[in-house]
Amino acid sequence: MTIGINDFQQKNVSFSVIKRKDLPAHCPPIEAQKWNMHPKVFMQFSNKGEAVCPYCGSKYQLVD
Repeated sequence: MTIGINDFQQKNVSFSVIKRKDLPAHCPPIEAQKWNMHPKVFMQFSNKGEAVCPYCGSKYQLVD
């Protein structure tokens, strides 16, 4: 059985809640243990307040 990168990302995805006052948000966040695991990318939130990192698949939810 081979595991592709998409399988790895699906099983190891983090979820973070971001407050509006903390915008702009980026991945990886500064407090991440592996803050340099990929280039910093700023999150663009959907109308539902959701964002996904294109590099690692981490999910973010925007709250008031």
